[in-house]
Amino acid sequence: MATEATRIAVYAGTFDSQPLVFAHLEDAMPGLDLGEVEVIMGDPRARLAHHFETELAQALEDALGLHTTCVLMFPEAVPEGRLLPDQSDRLTGLGVHRGVRHRPGPGGIAPE
Repeated sequence: MATEATRIAVYAGTFDSQPLVFAHLEDAMPGLDLGEVEVIMGDPRARLAHHFETELAQALEDALGLHTTCVLMFPEAVPEGRLLPDQSDRLTGLGVHRGVRHRPGPGGIAPE
């Protein structure tokens, strides 16, 4: 598995299902490559730890508060020249953080 350092935009929201998250993203952020978005519902601990250092993963989990959904957007999700909004009517931005992305294939951590 190849691991690369990257910046990950993190959002918190409350949704009943992943399809509703993706439908909202299509409306709120047209042109977003949804294949470059990860939606975490339920207990986020393990999946956040997969992308972020322990302290940051814990801080993000705490920042979710009572929200039921965490959305991770990798840089490739955003069309070139566009910026992600800080929030939408259903998502609150928790910032853009340094993390790692894991992809199938050989390799170690590639430079950012």
